Amino acid sequence: MRIWFLTPTFPPVHGGSETQIYTLAAGLVRRGHQVDVLTERYAQTEAQEEMLGVRVHRVRTDAARWSEPDRVPWEERLFGLLGDAERVIGSSGVDILQTFCQVGAVLGAMMRGGLDCPLVVTMNETTPDVDPFGASRSRLVFGQLPYDAMVVGSRAYHDQAIGYGAAPDHVHLVRYGIEAGLYGGAHEREIQDARSWLGVEPDDPLVLLVGRYKERKGQRELVRAMADIVARHPRARAVLVGSLNSASATYLRWLEDDIDALGLRGHVLLRGSDRPFGAMRAIYGAADVVVQPSHAEGLCLSAIEAVAAGRPLVAASVSGLSEVLECCPGTVPVPPHDPTALADAVCALLDAPERAAADARRAQEAGRREFAAEAMVDGYLKVYERLRAAPARTTQGTARTGRVSP
Repeated sequence: MRIWFLTPTFPPVHGGSETQIYTLAAGLVRRGHQVDVLTERYAQTEAQEEMLGVRVHRVRTDAARWSEPDRVPWEERLFGLLGDAERVIGSSGVDILQTFCQVGAVLGAMMRGGLDCPLVVTMNETTPDVDPFGASRSRLVFGQLPYDAMVVGSRAYHDQAIGYGAAPDHVHLVRYGIEAGLYGGAHEREIQDARSWLGVEPDDPLVLLVGRYKERKGQRELVRAMADIVARHPRARAVLVGSLNSASATYLRWLEDDIDALGLRGHVLLRGSDRPFGAMRAIYGAADVVVQPSHAEGLCLSAIEAVAAGRPLVAASVSGLSEVLECCPGTVPVPPHDPTALADAVCALLDAPERAAADARRAQEAGRREFAAEAMVDGYLKVYERLRAAPARTTQGTARTGRVSP
């Protein structure tokens, strides 16, 4: 099959959705399919490149052209990408068009008829209702757009899709998967290099949180918990690794203010996510405990990555993350919005490193089985192949007859 992915962000941008999309694309290529990705062009990236056999086409959103006299700025903002898509995809045959977010689904719905191919959508927005007109936009995207199938990566995303009006027989649950080999088995030299980059001494207890700098990730709870953790483990350090892509510079300033107000400068360190794509296994390997105190998650790939790396995991028992905790016995659940409970759980692991390591190995075995990349690729391929085999394409939205069975 020739499969086109539409996604606004793609590696080298770091994040859970970017990792999932890249892992899926590379897995499909390994199965003998052709995958092309249409995405944004960032500084220091090429207009075209190949990554593990995946052909990446990057276009730059040029705001300067919006003010040109022959342009209508509203039209450029809403429809400008259609010209890029037509130019890049051209008249080549497309077997499957796949998108990974709400804006991608809208773009794909506009292209679907012209390309005469099935449209498969996946949504990675965890809390779309908090955006302007987010609830009404979600009802339109989930319930009315003419897509042929929706693939969701967790029970939380499944419930979200049904809640916003997706037809249940169009929704297919395929858990997100990771390449476990990318996260375990870091060498000691790699780990020490990672600790050096993080700014942590070799023997300092290290608490790690990986995630975009946004409020729902719960980084402020970790900062507040560190006041208690440092009182019991004076050499403990917490490092937050994340980006501002689809995040909040204001929230990052709040974190810095919290660190200063609590006198934790030197104990809580903030780092960007500008490391090479394969560097995360050493960063996870450097951690004594990984925490994910999120307020909400669709699933949370960083938690799965930590488990795959064999690191003790403490995570909030919220929708999405709870699925990871349930699938991986040996992980530690804590209530959300509770710095005291978070501190107690982290200190318990630091106080008993041998028991923590044994539990982490148990969770690792389950996590690598439950969240395998090959199982994810299998699930998507079953949806794609069923759509291609259908005698006539059927859609979610207004055309509700003859649906493809899940």
